[in-house]
Order: sequence, then structure tokens, then C-alpha cells
Amino acid sequence: MYSYILIPHIIISILLLLVVLFVLIRSFLGFFSKVNFSKFIDINVPIFAVSLLYLELILGMMLYAIHINELSTLVSQENANSYFSARFWAVEHTILMMFAIVFGHLGLVYAKNLEEDKSKFQKNFLYFGLSFLLIIFSVGMNMIRNG
Repeated sequence: MYSYILIPHIIISILLLLVVLFVLIRSFLGFFSKVNFSKFIDINVPIFAVSLLYLELILGMMLYAIHINELSTLVSQENANSYFSARFWAVEHTILMMFAIVFGHLGLVYAKNLEEDKSKFQKNFLYFGLSFLLIIFSVGMNMIRNG
């Protein structure tokens, strides 16, 4: 059951990174060149990105609920490395991803509510950039620890 949820979680994470990268590139070009703010592209794509973030949250909570039952069996001296890896996913990864969701949602709210195109692109770049960095940092931190 765990792998049936983990595989879509990983695939959606990769798709999310690509969508957020598109938002970042589009925001960078809009902020530094004369690209006009398009309601279809510059609102709907961030809405899709935030929707993917929330879908990742749901899948992550399901993975957490399945995995937390196994966590109590890991607390022993022999299983210390496994315990610290499980703690990473239970604590650090969860906190970083919650902040990524908050930043992505803030970027969407500012993009929808600001008047000036340049400031919309700037807020999109700032908040989706922070979200992107948190996602990359969290995944990278796990790769360094377990790689």
C-alpha cells in the first residue's frame, strides 16, 4: 500500500517542480522584459501549481499515517539510522513542505490581487521561488543523508 501512494507522490513532485520552474521563468521574463501579464497563463498555471502542492500534502499525509505505525518499532539502538531517516520525513520534510505550500499560496494570492503587472511578476517570482527552493532543499537534503 505504501508504494502505491509513494510512486504517485514522487511523480507529482517532479511535475510540480516543472510547473513551478515554468512559473519562475515566466515571472522572471515578465519582471525584466516587456511580457504582459496573461490571466490564462499567469493565473491558471500558479493555480495548478498550488493545487499540486495541496495534492502532495494529501498524499504526504497518507504516507505519514501509514509510516507512523512502523516508527515505534524503529526506536532502538540497533535501528538508529533508520530512526533518524524516519524522523527526517516525519519532522523536517513535513515542516519544509508546509512552508512551501504557504509560500506558493501567497504567490497565487498576490498575483491575483495586485494591480500592476510588474509587481505581480515580482511576487510570483519571490514566493514561488521560495517554494521551489524549499522543495529542492528538502529533497536534496534527503539525497545527501541517504545517498
